[in-house]
Amino acid sequence: MKNRLVRNTVTASGIAAASVIALGFATGQVKNALAFAIGLLVGSANGLLVQRSLAFGMGFTALSLVRLLLLTGLGLGIGLLIGLSQVWLVVGGIAVAQLVLAGFAVREALAG
Repeated sequence: MKNRLVRNTVTASGIAAASVIALGFATGQVKNALAFAIGLLVGSANGLLVQRSLAFGMGFTALSLVRLLLLTGLGLGIGLLIGLSQVWLVVGGIAVAQLVLAGFAVREALAG
């Protein structure tokens, strides 16, 4: 996985997280915005974790399952710390960050 792909994902997720927090303050939904923004930031770390797991030279499929379980568990834990009703927002933020990563990966693949 290329460094540019990871950097673009982290940057886009960071900008989206900052925008969500600003919108949350503007609408009075700070707790919800914080939960979603944290999910975006946690999810954007997946690219970094992929790079590290590829360096181990182990089976990609097995490590992918462990990595996604780790991210989901972390998201659930953080969501529960914020509030039970915000858990889905943290996990949703993680999912959106994965879509951002996939989008940048498709763009890289098509660019050649």
